Amino acid sequence: MNPIRKLSIILILLMSVITIKGQDFAPIGAEWHYEELFRFSGDTDYIKLQSVKDTLILGETCRKITKRHKLFCNDRPDNEYLFSRNDTVFFLDTTFNRFQILYDFNASTNSSWIIETRDESMDIDTLTITVDSISSTQINGQTLKVMHVTYLKDDENQPRTYHSTIIEKLGDIEYMFNWDPLSTTACDANYSNGIRCYQDGSFGFYSSGLADSCNQVSSGVGLKELSTLERIELFPNPVVDFLDIHFDKAAHYQIELLNLNGQVAVSQNAYGAKLKLDLGELKRGLYVLRVQKGNRMLGLRKLIKE
Repeated sequence: MNPIRKLSIILILLMSVITIKGQDFAPIGAEWHYEELFRFSGDTDYIKLQSVKDTLILGETCRKITKRHKLFCNDRPDNEYLFSRNDTVFFLDTTFNRFQILYDFNASTNSSWIIETRDESMDIDTLTITVDSISSTQINGQTLKVMHVTYLKDDENQPRTYHSTIIEKLGDIEYMFNWDPLSTTACDANYSNGIRCYQDGSFGFYSSGLADSCNQVSSGVGLKELSTLERIELFPNPVVDFLDIHFDKAAHYQIELLNLNGQVAVSQNAYGAKLKLDLGELKRGLYVLRVQKGNRMLGLRKLIKE
C-alpha cells in the first residue's frame, strides 16, 4: 500500500476515535438516578433521566433525555436535548431557543463558562461556573476527570454562590442541571440530594452509595414501592378561573397553594377523589400546590395563574 495513503487512513481512524470520545456524554440508554427530597416532609423519592434517542434540533444531532418527573424550582422542560463537541456538552435552552454550554470538560483550573437564565420576572441572569481545581477518579476501571467548581449566580435580587463537583460521563453530582432561575426567594419544593446511580452500556453500573437502590422510595411509614404511591392530576395549567384536581382514590386531603414567599394563598380540604378550586380572584403568578393526606405529603406541583 502507498505509504501516503496508509498514513491518511491512520489519520482518519485517529480522528474518528477522537470524535467518538468527544461525543460520548449521554450515550443512548444511559440512565441517571438522583435522590429526591421535599422541603415540607421527610419523604424520599427519586428522579430518573434517560438518554433515549438521537434527534436533529437546530441543525445539531442531539441526544433526547427524558425525565420521570421534573424538579419544580429547576424549571427545566420535560425533555432535554444535548450534544457534545470537542468534550464540551451543550444543552438546548428553549427559553432563548439556542444551545448553551452545560459542561466544558476541556476547562482548566480558574477557567469558567456562563449560562444565561430568565427569572420569574423574565429578567436575564447569568450563572458563572468556575473551575476551582481538577482531579481524577477511578470508576469501573476508567479514569475520569473531576472538576471542583463554584457556581456564581449574578442576580440583582438574590445573588448566590455554591459549590459542586462535575465528573466526566456522570455530569454534576448534585443534578445534571444544577441551578434554578428563581430570584426572589428560596424555593420550597422538591429538590435533588445528589446522584444515586449512573449506568450505560459501555461504562457499566455505578452507585454512589447514597441509597440502598437506585429507585428506593421512602415515607414516614417506611419504604414503599412507587406503584403504591398516590397520583395527583390538575388541569388546566396555566389556570384562569377554575382548577380541577383529581386523586387516585377518594379520601380526606389537605390542599394548600403557596406563593413564592412560602405564604399560603389558598387552603381547602377535599373529601373524595375530585376537587374544583375557584381561583378567579387569585393574583397572577407562579405558585406551588401542596397536597397532604394526614401527616404525609403526597406531592408538590407547579401552578401558573394567568
